[in-house]
Amino acid sequence: MSLQLSTLAKWMWVTLAAMGAGLCQAAPEEIQVYLDEFAEPGQFGLDLHTNLVPSAQPGSTTFRQWRLTPELSYGINSHWEAGLYVLSSGAPDISHGHPVTDGAKVRLKWRPRAPSADSPWYFAVNWEVGHLAQRFDPDESSTQLKFIETYRQGPWLAGVNFNLNGSFRSHPQQSSSTELDYKLSYQVTGEDHGDLRLGLERYDTLGLLHRNAAVASPHTTSNFVVADFNLGGWDVDLGVGRSYGSAVANSDRTVIKLILGVPI
Repeated sequence: MSLQLSTLAKWMWVTLAAMGAGLCQAAPEEIQVYLDEFAEPGQFGLDLHTNLVPSAQPGSTTFRQWRLTPELSYGINSHWEAGLYVLSSGAPDISHGHPVTDGAKVRLKWRPRAPSADSPWYFAVNWEVGHLAQRFDPDESSTQLKFIETYRQGPWLAGVNFNLNGSFRSHPQQSSSTELDYKLSYQVTGEDHGDLRLGLERYDTLGLLHRNAAVASPHTTSNFVVADFNLGGWDVDLGVGRSYGSAVANSDRTVIKLILGVPI
C-alpha cells in the first residue's frame, strides 16, 4: 500500500512540475477541483466562491477585480445532484468597485455510486450550462462537461478533472476547448483539530478542439497552494495562485481564492 501511495504522489507532483507554464487570463468565477463532495438526498448545500486579483499585467482590466459566486446545491437522490450559480463581480476599471451581475449557471452531477471504504477510487460527471456577461464570454453562453476522478488513501487525497468547454451558439466566437485540473493534498490534522489539509492545485487549459490557423491556441496555466480546513462548522478552502508569462496583456499574475461551505 505504501508503494501505491508513493507512486501516486510521485506521479502527481512530477506532472504538476513538468508541464510547461502558460498564461492565466481573467480569473473564473469558480476556481475549484471537483472531488467527491455530494449533497445528501433531500438536503441543500451552500458554497460561496470568491476570488481577488491583487496583481495583474500592466494595463490589465482585471487588476483588483473580485468575483463572488454563491452556489446552491440540492441532493435529488444518491446518484443525482443539482446546482445553481449566481455570478457577480467588481473592479475599478469595470464597475468602479460596485458589484454587477455576471449571469447564472445551472448544473447536474451524476455518480454511479457513493464513496466506499471498499475502494479508494471515486468517479462522477458534472454538466453545466449558463448565460454569462459578454466581458467574460463573447458568446454570452457556455456549457461544460466535467469528468471527475478522485483517489483517497490514508492522509492522501488526489483529484483529476477533465473538462470540455463550449458554447450553445451555432457560430460561436470562441472555439470549444479542453482543460485538465489537478489537486493533491495531505491531511495534517484530524477532525478534532480542524481537519487541516495542505496541498497543490493546477489548472491547465490544453487548447482548442478545432484549430484555426488565424487564432492562437489559448494554452493557459495557473498553480495554487491551498489549505482546506473546518472552522466552527464552516468548510474553508483558501488558496493563492500564480500565473507565468507576459505575452498576453490582460493576464492575471496573482489570484487569491476562497471557498466557504456554509452550514445550513
